[in-house]
Amino acid sequence: MRKTYRNIIIFLSLSFLSFPASAQRTMSGQPSLHISVLYNGPSVCAEAFFSRYTLGGFWHVGVEGKQYNVPVSTGGILDYIHTVVSSGYMYRVAGTRNRLVNYYMGGRVFMGVEMVDPFRRLPAYLSTGLKDYSFLYGLSPRMDLEIFISRRCAFLLSVGLPINFSSRLGWFHYEAGLGFKVVL
Repeated sequence: MRKTYRNIIIFLSLSFLSFPASAQRTMSGQPSLHISVLYNGPSVCAEAFFSRYTLGGFWHVGVEGKQYNVPVSTGGILDYIHTVVSSGYMYRVAGTRNRLVNYYMGGRVFMGVEMVDPFRRLPAYLSTGLKDYSFLYGLSPRMDLEIFISRRCAFLLSVGLPINFSSRLGWFHYEAGLGFKVVL
């Protein structure tokens, strides 16, 4: 009889306890869209990507628009814009068990066009000796931090170092950004 009471008390105690259950935010094959605003020193830039999660991270493909500038010896500033398509893979290095917070490292390859002085801000009598448009290609090592604020929405913090192999105005740039991701 005593043993029966003890079993009932244990059963009732366990039935009123609640254990937190949490589901993963990302699953292999799940698509997402994200947009980001980036700061690269002289200006603010933007990017938009479609991505698909895998077991170890996610691959992505998208477009980027970035504005840069360099000082000219006459005292003016020469603007140039990179408009590229890019693709890459980000490996999930660390994260919480329920994938509420994820840290990724990886990179992108890109190609596109470099436009020199697109807004025609330099006086007409100055000649840069550069083509107005030229082919651009390179790669960009990156680090991303993904923080989910709901089951399907996340904030992104990212840092990248685009390396432009064909640019005549600078091979190395840096960028830091804030983005928003929607898991479809």
